[in-house]
Amino acid sequence: MGQTAATLDGRGEAAFWNPAGLATLEHSEFALNTASLAAGATHALTAYYPSHGFGVLGGAVYLVDYGDLERTDSADNTIARIAPRNIEFLASYATELGGSVALGINYKLVEFVVDCSGDCSSFPNGRGVTHAVDVGGQFTVGPAGALRVAVAVKNVGFKLQVNNRDQADALPARLVVGAAYRILLPGAGGLAQAERLDLKVAADVDSPWGSYGDSEMRVGIDVGYQRLLRLRGGYAFVRDGLSGPSVGMGVTSGSIGVDLARAFLTGSDLVAQNPTFFSFRVVF
Repeated sequence: MGQTAATLDGRGEAAFWNPAGLATLEHSEFALNTASLAAGATHALTAYYPSHGFGVLGGAVYLVDYGDLERTDSADNTIARIAPRNIEFLASYATELGGSVALGINYKLVEFVVDCSGDCSSFPNGRGVTHAVDVGGQFTVGPAGALRVAVAVKNVGFKLQVNNRDQADALPARLVVGAAYRILLPGAGGLAQAERLDLKVAADVDSPWGSYGDSEMRVGIDVGYQRLLRLRGGYAFVRDGLSGPSVGMGVTSGSIGVDLARAFLTGSDLVAQNPTFFSFRVVF
């Protein structure tokens, strides 16, 4: 859906977009998410458990591997390899209030690591650790909660310091506001609402929260039958030439769910493949 995920609910993946979406998880879920982005390969493991009457608890591990960078000498011989990585550990809690309001929070331990192998005399290994939180809310309006509105503040925390205090970098704190509307499509006479196809239309606006960066906008649609089969499309208006459309689909059978999506960069000068996203989850 063009990464319009502020209103995503009932999935462990919601922790990365708006932790309030975890509150509607009906079953325990374990998931593997992976993506090939322009910045590098990303991988995430999530595990969340709903406890009726208390809320949803769980956590996730998120890794961004920026790939190996070669360091050469004056003769263009490779003398060292530099491997930067970003790792995040999340602990999440979410709950529903009155059935129409959901609140959620993430605590995040953020670590940036730069490993060097070979001749690293002038480029020592580096490591920085900091802490941050994400806070979000969602509420529904209308029959069967057809309209879902969401707001989240992400990456609010301390600066990331790798070498010294003067070079510490602020985290990219963001404010995200989004909405999604679900429409039941016409069906045969006498067909129950739960058996009809439905269409979701969503939009997100993502802006800096007291930090650097530009505002971004994403729009998307999702059509399908319950959770069995979903077809998705969208468009992201993103900075740094990473705007473009995306398409995807999701299939759920019993306790197994698989999602696949691909984005198409239209304004980028980067020599990179179009991003691909894959998700595999098990509910129990």
